[in-house]
Amino acid sequence: LANTQYLVINLLEAPFLAFLLAYIIKYYNVNVGNELGYTLSENSNLPVFIFMSVIVALFIGLTVSAEEIIKDRKILKREKFLNLSWSSYLFSKIAVQFSLSAIQAFLFVIIGNSIMEIRGMYFEYWLVMFSAWCAANIMGLVISDSFKTVITIYILIPFLIIPQLILSGIIVKFEKLNPKISNPKNIPIYGEIITARWAYEALAVYQYKENKYEEQFYGYDKAMSISDFKKNYWIRTLNNKVAFIERNFDNAERVEELKQNLEVLRNEIRKELDSESGRIVKFEYLDHLYFDKINEEAIQALKNYFDILNKYYIKLYNKANGLKDKAISSLQKTPEDRENFMRMKQRYYNDNLSELLRNSNEINRIIEYKGELYQKIDPVFLDPHNKFIKAHFYAPRKQFLGNYYDTFWVNTIVIWVMTIILFFILRYRLLRKLLDYFEEKQFKR
Repeated sequence: LANTQYLVINLLEAPFLAFLLAYIIKYYNVNVGNELGYTLSENSNLPVFIFMSVIVALFIGLTVSAEEIIKDRKILKREKFLNLSWSSYLFSKIAVQFSLSAIQAFLFVIIGNSIMEIRGMYFEYWLVMFSAWCAANIMGLVISDSFKTVITIYILIPFLIIPQLILSGIIVKFEKLNPKISNPKNIPIYGEIITARWAYEALAVYQYKENKYEEQFYGYDKAMSISDFKKNYWIRTLNNKVAFIERNFDNAERVEELKQNLEVLRNEIRKELDSESGRIVKFEYLDHLYFDKINEEAIQALKNYFDILNKYYIKLYNKANGLKDKAISSLQKTPEDRENFMRMKQRYYNDNLSELLRNSNEINRIIEYKGELYQKIDPVFLDPHNKFIKAHFYAPRKQFLGNYYDTFWVNTIVIWVMTIILFFILRYRLLRKLLDYFEEKQFKR
């Protein structure tokens, strides 16, 4: 409170950046045919706004706390012999930082979301932004305690922010990075420790799933997406492998290809039998899908199995589509209802975010990698198989100990777990001790 300049700058920084960011990217078509003016639905910059909001939270959180401990170094040295509590000192810093971050996040969300006309999600945006802000606060305190000069600390800040940009999976997709450090199967390990990735994914998935328009139809869209992928890509790919096996199962020159195709069939059918369809459509020849066991009877069983599965997914698609049409019709009984329905979509649904989270521009809809097939379209409708949080990017929900939980809450909790880990690094001064160890070792040389 004594440092008025510090307080004013920090309280004005967040709302100013929110206004600047939201106002600049509040895009709408100025063509004379556009009678509606601005609508959230047609603002192609919404994903950019969400991502840049997260980066702003991390940047401000870092810069606000980066000098907090180093500026007290002389005081701490003088009072070292009084055996004052290091934990109490840290908690006093954290209490002030988190309080300031809560206010900054609140001002940012109120102004940014109001200008962008993101309705009904103020608390959720604030919670994720506040969580990212706090993680950055602790990160800033760690480097403030560990390094010896202010110049070094401010040189480090870009090195902490730039990986948040590059390795978050937004600017460059994880599977589009160098194959030596990534794979199409899941998010690489470095992506799991990037705060921006968890925060952005939480907001993007929540914005898509839980907006007032899509939440009415998400269940139907999910069933239709699963059915469409299975019948048009997955079953077709596996049927091609069955046809190859049928033509070549006694061809000695194609042994390796046969083994690879049989491995894919085993893995994919095993996963399918564990899914919802596995309760209805059975397959009794899984143990025959080996090179030394495959025969004409097993091949015919495969054909029958995929034929039945195809009919199952056609029925599932038609049922979901019919229910969605019925729901839409019930919302458009009168001309006024139709107008309100269209207005709801324009106000709450965003076309570009949908395109991004459905990955609808991806050319390779399905890929084969290490004996399994991976879906690359509609990730926001695809439930992960991993039972401990790990999932593909934009997963709608994640598993923990056998139960599914919404991505929004899982990601928010993960950010706080990372924050707690950073606090323990700060509390026990692990980074500082490591740097001192290397410095001492270098000095002895």
